[in-house]
Amino acid sequence: MEISFIYSKDDPRQAKARNFVKQFIQDRGVLAKVIESEQPVKSPTLIINGQILTDSRQKPREKNPRMYPGIDEIARVLEEHIWSF
Repeated sequence: MEISFIYSKDDPRQAKARNFVKQFIQDRGVLAKVIESEQPVKSPTLIINGQILTDSRQKPREKNPRMYPGIDEIARVLEEHIWSF
């Protein structure tokens, strides 16, 4: 499995998502090549085996909105890819 994660380390929500991905992989013993790219982005992008999970909003963020992709979405997509092999 190949996982690419583009995120901003300056955004605590993005850093939390990045840490979640790394811990998820480690906890399940998944054999994966993880490629991280730290960039000044407004929302993280997760690419798993070519499938992109990214921000799909058309309007700017409001005060304290939930991050997208959220932890639940990330976990769901990771689980799908783990079981598809």
